[in-house]
Amino acid sequence: MSDAKVIKKTEGILREDLNVTQLGLISIQRKIPPDYTNWKVGFNRSGIESEVECNGTQKYGVPHGIDNDTYLALQELYIEQGCPESGVFSFSMYQLIQMCDLQDTGGNRKVLRQSLERLSATQYWISGAWRSHEDDEWVTAGFRLIEKLVFTRKRSDIDGAKAISVTLPRELVRNIRNGYFKPVSAALLRELGQPSRAAYRVIDGLRHDPVQPDAKTRTLEISLMDLGRRCGIASDRPDKIRRTLEPIHEDLLRMHYLVEATIRGRGKNQEVHYVFGEASADPDQELVALMTSMDVPLVAARKAALDYPEKVRDGVAQAKALLQSGYRPHNEVGFVIDVVRSYGTGKYQKLETEPGRLSGKARAGKGGGGKGEASKASKQPTLFGETEETDAPRTAAAARLLLRGASLPEPTLADAVELFVEGHASVAELLSLKDDTEAVRTVTLWGARRFTAPVEK
Repeated sequence: MSDAKVIKKTEGILREDLNVTQLGLISIQRKIPPDYTNWKVGFNRSGIESEVECNGTQKYGVPHGIDNDTYLALQELYIEQGCPESGVFSFSMYQLIQMCDLQDTGGNRKVLRQSLERLSATQYWISGAWRSHEDDEWVTAGFRLIEKLVFTRKRSDIDGAKAISVTLPRELVRNIRNGYFKPVSAALLRELGQPSRAAYRVIDGLRHDPVQPDAKTRTLEISLMDLGRRCGIASDRPDKIRRTLEPIHEDLLRMHYLVEATIRGRGKNQEVHYVFGEASADPDQELVALMTSMDVPLVAARKAALDYPEKVRDGVAQAKALLQSGYRPHNEVGFVIDVVRSYGTGKYQKLETEPGRLSGKARAGKGGGGKGEASKASKQPTLFGETEETDAPRTAAAARLLLRGASLPEPTLADAVELFVEGHASVAELLSLKDDTEAVRTVTLWGARRFTAPVEK
């Protein structure tokens, strides 16, 4: 099985719901026995007696291995798209391949599709252990980690479905939107293989107070058997659990995430003791407040404050000025995040220096009709402050001509061409890719438009 790594090359911090790792919903094991289709474990979580039941299918088994990376990538994609309240977001298989830092091969596409299907097919029942952060309650809940999974394939898609839509469970969506998450170090993930990568996230999750998720300990004491259950190790034999954990400890000590890892005692009474390295930085709360004042969900606001602390103030000011000038973006939250991320690159500078220019939709709303409508019929302003013909041919040849000179990987180029032909990217947007230092990421974010109305020409 492929060994995916979730790596964001331009950002150091990823985010994931704290329940998922603390409850051990996805086994850290790279491989599982063919008949391992269900499990049930009980443990104590913050003084609450808890029981978690997982029911997979004979076809896929229970979530394990690469599913850890897939689900972290899905949460990251959801956050990047502005944390929609519906929990619905979309992406392409190529975007998921990129997020998991895999080679774009038929084998890896098959592995990731199976991973998505396994996460969608598996039912969980969590008794008294799911933390509802917004309500400050412990709840009993049943759901699938992917509540709905849709692959969309057009007749022209000879090599498989191009668009994927995922609906996350309501319980998870509410928590992420309300800040119930923990940070994950992309730099550390980059250096670890499986199962160490998945175990790091479980152990790191156990450091955090489930009631006050921002609080975490410098040391941790946990029963060996309890840790085995949290990691989803398919055995109740302490010697096997210990043999699984020992090389993981070596990896985490080597990376200085741990400064001490000891196992004391005998048999099922063994205890694991951890001493952790330096704590990760917390975001500047003033920067977080600036982002949330623009209706950016808390999780995305904290992420921006950590990843772009030097850009938040100026980026928010620029986004606010553009919105006040009358510009109406397709996704306002995503727009604000992108302005902050792109601040200093000149991506939005032209529109900012010409505040009178509105999007076609906003101009029509202000002008009503007449001469304004006639003008709109021939040309209209774009996000980048340039005008373009509304009847520009939406063909692959035209798109490739517009992209001539853009330094893009072929898969990204092909995706941009397809988005243009489908009506999900404009002429000006294609032209902007030539100067976009993060063009691959930009095209990835455009992919979310496949499940919404096409952009104006």
